[in-house]
Amino acid sequence: MAFQVLLFAALLSLSVAQLEVPGRLVSRASYQSISSFAFTASCDGVNAYSSCSDCNNVLVCLGSNYDNKDCKVASPSTPFCVNGACSATPDSSEQCFPPSMTCTGVGFYPDPNNCQIYHYCEGIDQASSVHECPPNYVYNAVTHMCKQKIYATDCVTVQCDQNKIFSNYGTSKQYFAYCRFTADVVTSISMLQCAPYSNFDGTSCVFTCPKAGNFQHSDASKYYQCYLSGAKFVYLVKSCTAGTNFDQERQACLTAPTTTTTLAP
Repeated sequence: MAFQVLLFAALLSLSVAQLEVPGRLVSRASYQSISSFAFTASCDGVNAYSSCSDCNNVLVCLGSNYDNKDCKVASPSTPFCVNGACSATPDSSEQCFPPSMTCTGVGFYPDPNNCQIYHYCEGIDQASSVHECPPNYVYNAVTHMCKQKIYATDCVTVQCDQNKIFSNYGTSKQYFAYCRFTADVVTSISMLQCAPYSNFDGTSCVFTCPKAGNFQHSDASKYYQCYLSGAKFVYLVKSCTAGTNFDQERQACLTAPTTTTTLAP
């Protein structure tokens, strides 16, 4: 009987630990400088201390002297200033919000530096909508939900490597990143995603036929044509005719619908 109680408790604990919730929409607009907000940090000319001069900068007071530390440059993984120190999460009480990212595709994307933040993109080169997971939750790039942080490895961020063109996003086969460096310092990170049925192999996205049929290519004007050759599936890359794009639902190249405006009488 005792064993059954312990087993039930363990299963209950496991089910609670695996409960996932959606994040909270934080911002729809791209991040702007916080200089217009009510930061009033200044040095007293006597004491040594630090405070926030804006959302990203630490004002370091050194008696009659002072210095400024840009958290985004000095520590990309902790780009926000909170209580006079660099932090991974912004101070929302000062109207500081996680920055939008420039979208490289459509759909959900993890934040490269903050595992509690994720993004939704509606179009390429647009600013993302920013979502935040609850405290002690992290983004799950597989389910696009927030899961409880149980182990340190649950918090996945991009570890940029100057010796590689693209950097991994944890062990994900769908997401990866491109890091930009200036004088050995990471200045920005672009998050990228492989197309359906493609996996990141450390260098590029590699397509694998799931079955016979036509499948979406990363270039909308092309598609993969999968067919059996002997005992395995192989594919050809086909191009749509000019003015058409591949539609996965119909597995065919279609002309993009045109919108018409009806004027009121």
